[in-house]
Amino acid sequence: MNKKSKEKLVFWLFLVPALSSFILVVVVPFVMGVYYSMTDWTAVAGQEANWVGINNYRSMFSDLEFRYSFIRTFLFTLLSVISINVVALTFAFLVTREIRFKNFFRAGFFIPNLIGGLVLGYIWQFIFKSVVPSVGTLLGIEALEKYSS
Repeated sequence: MNKKSKEKLVFWLFLVPALSSFILVVVVPFVMGVYYSMTDWTAVAGQEANWVGINNYRSMFSDLEFRYSFIRTFLFTLLSVISINVVALTFAFLVTREIRFKNFFRAGFFIPNLIGGLVLGYIWQFIFKSVVPSVGTLLGIEALEKYSS
């Protein structure tokens, strides 16, 4: 086997697990969802799925409540995506450009991210210094009783 063939074999050996997982988790459920959306199936055990075509979609889009909800959801999504990206771009500008209060903005932006890790560290410290030795004493496990020292 030449080098080119080995490279192709390695490529496919690495691709097959990821591709098969993607097909099983994304593609198959998507295709099944499209199929079931064109039937009158109600997910009740033993019920037959009769083909109705795009009638479900016709009735869905002819419903005024659905159209109202769809438009509101679309506008909310559009405005959310735009506003989130504008705020993120503004924060990125504030912490990367050479402006007057750059370090202040960096601290204000990154300190909230540190607080969770600090609290988590104190919780684990409490567990290892107080809870584990107490459990060791309670269960009579000498190795856990001396864990805090």
